[in-house]
Amino acid sequence: MLTIGEFSRISRVSAKTLRYYDQIGLLKPGFVSKDSGYRYYEVSQLRDMLLISRLKRYRFSLPEISAVLATRDNGRLAELLQAKKEEFLRQINDQQHLLLQMEQDIEKIERCENIMQANYLVKTVETQPKTIYSLRRKMSVRDFAEAFGALCAELEKSRLKPAGPFLSVYHDEEFNHECTDIEVGVEVSGGSGEHVRALAPGLCCFATHIGPYDDFTPCYTALMEWIEREGYTVSGPPFELYIKGCDDNVPPSEYVTEIYFPIKK
Repeated sequence: MLTIGEFSRISRVSAKTLRYYDQIGLLKPGFVSKDSGYRYYEVSQLRDMLLISRLKRYRFSLPEISAVLATRDNGRLAELLQAKKEEFLRQINDQQHLLLQMEQDIEKIERCENIMQANYLVKTVETQPKTIYSLRRKMSVRDFAEAFGALCAELEKSRLKPAGPFLSVYHDEEFNHECTDIEVGVEVSGGSGEHVRALAPGLCCFATHIGPYDDFTPCYTALMEWIEREGYTVSGPPFELYIKGCDDNVPPSEYVTEIYFPIKK
């Protein structure tokens, strides 16, 4: 057996951390002397310590690691690793998007341009009434995928088919990232029931955003600046039409979203 000092030296984990792992039940010593209270570890436990260190590098939490050690289920471990891999890929994609944005901002600064100046072409349109099938709820922006999944499931139950792009309507006057009154829907050619209604915003200004869904703020800003400059006021909740997105097998950089504000003089 190995003393805690020997185990610490070989595993490159401090004795303080080993005592903490013992305290929380993550890695208990193979033997504890009743007389001295000294901790002793089996040589075979070095493999467990290697696994703990590896999973920590993979950003597993200590409770997650404890569950892995408790079950010793390689199949389950493979599923957890796959999930972590997908999480890292999403983070890498986000970081690549930020790097691209930084490069574009640097180029704007070198051209003596304002990095917050967005070149959106704002247009007006007298929208025609549409029949939409929608679900409205208080939700976080993180819940969009779930909300649209529920929408598609209900749409299928109702035996209705989309007749236009999917959309979102933002009903709250103030935006709360964690809890906002959002309606997700899609244009349909007919139907009736509690989830079917008319969308008739009338006169609108709109602009087209090309790129990922994660930051529409510059487009919203451009629209509000135009509304103020042209002497209009907002007359209804803004809405987004997802013209081209993930269902079209295109990269996020090629997503196309139209953002509308109902307006009046």
